Amino acid sequence: MLIGPMAVGKSAIGQQLAQQLGAPFVDTDAVIVENHGSIADIFAGRGERAFREIEARTVARVVEEAAGTATVISLGGGSVLDSGTQQLLGRCTVVYLECDAETVAARIARNSVRPLLAGDGIHRWKVLFATRKPVYERLANIVLDVRRGSVPELGRRLEAALRAFAEGAQTEDPAAENPAPENITAADAAATTAAGDTAAAKQEVEK
Repeated sequence: MLIGPMAVGKSAIGQQLAQQLGAPFVDTDAVIVENHGSIADIFAGRGERAFREIEARTVARVVEEAAGTATVISLGGGSVLDSGTQQLLGRCTVVYLECDAETVAARIARNSVRPLLAGDGIHRWKVLFATRKPVYERLANIVLDVRRGSVPELGRRLEAALRAFAEGAQTEDPAAENPAPENITAADAAATTAAGDTAAAKQEVEK
């Protein structure tokens, strides 16, 4: 499960990781657009509250459908604020893509369709990020610094970190007495026990 702020590159890195692992990839924002129309239109016509309800239901359905598989899932930047989504993430291996405003500035300038970034996009991004960052950090099992490196490089680093995380979780519970979590995302089949313990130590990928 990939989480992080808007424009951080969750879709690109998620697709890269899925390709490396030979796993399915799902972008929940793309699922919303496919089923409900553009996110900008939902915000304009129905408001943010309606969008968040649609988003929470979509995330729950995607996670349920991916149960027992090695699916890589990318979440929208604000989806983690929903309490139900936070509970679902406790069953998944969660990767926080860490960045700063300088990392995303060019992407924000090129993309003017994000409703929450209308106007002074980079300022609004900083305000939203300041609110959401503690949630990202609390939910994450792995932190990947994406401020440097190409998408293929970041994909390789993330795959290595996921394998190390899975091996660590298996070492902590060699008897595997607890059942595997229902859904492990952003990992390969060998990592299916990686998120069994939500209190597992978090690790930061070397910057």
